Amino acid sequence: MIGIVDDPAKDAALRAWIEERCGAGIASVHRVSGGAFRTSSRVELAGPDGRPGCAFLKIDLGSAPKTPFDLRREHGLLARLDGRARAPRVIGWHEGATAMAMECLPGEAVYATIQDDAHRARIERSFVDALAECHAVDIASLALDHLPAGLSIGQAIAQELAMWEALLDEGVADPDPLTLFAFRWLHQRLPKDDRPAVLVQGDAGAGNFLFDDERVTGVVDWEMTHLGHPLEDIGCVLARSLVQPMASAEHLLALYNAASGVAWTRDELLYVTVLVMARFSVPIALALESRHTGLDYGLTNSYFRLSQISLVRLIALAENVALDEAVPAYGARPPIDFEFDYLRDVLGRIVRPAVDDPYVGYRLDGAIGLIGYLGAALGTEAPAAREDRDVMRKRYADQIAARDIGPTLQAFLSDALWREKLMRDMLGPLHGRRVDL
Repeated sequence: MIGIVDDPAKDAALRAWIEERCGAGIASVHRVSGGAFRTSSRVELAGPDGRPGCAFLKIDLGSAPKTPFDLRREHGLLARLDGRARAPRVIGWHEGATAMAMECLPGEAVYATIQDDAHRARIERSFVDALAECHAVDIASLALDHLPAGLSIGQAIAQELAMWEALLDEGVADPDPLTLFAFRWLHQRLPKDDRPAVLVQGDAGAGNFLFDDERVTGVVDWEMTHLGHPLEDIGCVLARSLVQPMASAEHLLALYNAASGVAWTRDELLYVTVLVMARFSVPIALALESRHTGLDYGLTNSYFRLSQISLVRLIALAENVALDEAVPAYGARPPIDFEFDYLRDVLGRIVRPAVDDPYVGYRLDGAIGLIGYLGAALGTEAPAAREDRDVMRKRYADQIAARDIGPTLQAFLSDALWREKLMRDMLGPLHGRRVDL
């Protein structure tokens, strides 16, 4: 019998709780996803009247880097939204298991499976309409302390930048210089926008909405919701397109302008896309800093490296700086240490128990031991010391103010392209993807 979670005691408690909350017995459990930090399950129910039903559970495993954007925050928001903006309605919160139960939404979630052009066009338009519904939510009606009514777009962005930089400083010992540069650029190019900030879904894109033949039936994953610029959600779709492509920036902007009745501009979309990608880099850096071997390291690191290329290109576009995108023939060797621990853990903890053939097991044990040796031999080289982060911030701020950032952007891009070259096999079909405006 598949468990909601792997811990038998927690699984039993969650089963009893969901049956009590729903007034129905559990017929089956389907694990939807699993990872180092959270897991989700779709629970099929059999009611006393024989009618089927279901509940969707999200469980925090307690290992995620600490940020304000946790499962408890998402539960509080969804309870106040109560189905508005096509959000799922909550069934309850289990304090002991740090778990949230929601009503299941109808529809499919895999946008990439849509084959018909007309169907795709309907879903894209409906999805953008759903985002506009989110942005039209009366913030005061939510009555949540972390979503104060009355902020302007400029004020909301400034607060977001300060919060994410503080999280970076608190949680990452050696932040990537490009992340520091991007935040300096965002601060110094902060729009003086007095229009009201809106409720931003924060993680909008393919995979985070459900649809049927005609429309988007629900929007999910609201933990990153905050106040800000409405185009941030369009920028988020573009940022996520490195892994889950959707529509072009031009098409999405046209759809959103039609849905909102406001003529938002490409320059505004460009700024907030940089904002979204810089913000995404912080939880990724926190996850990599955690050195948790349960992390999907390949996907996480791949997205981070790909996003660096697009981040540089977008800032250069905004500044009208021409860059040479030729891939360098040579580059610095990146520091390697945790990667060996990750390989040993995957092979030893996941693959080894599944191997029944004695000879294959013997050879696998030898490979695991070899990885340990390579880690000890090659992972001992101390990484080159970087400048103090405040010194880098000051230098970047001066360069941005003087509009003398071409050489710095070129250095960032060349390094990122070299890393992409090294990671070609790991990136697979993601290799070469870019966020384009």
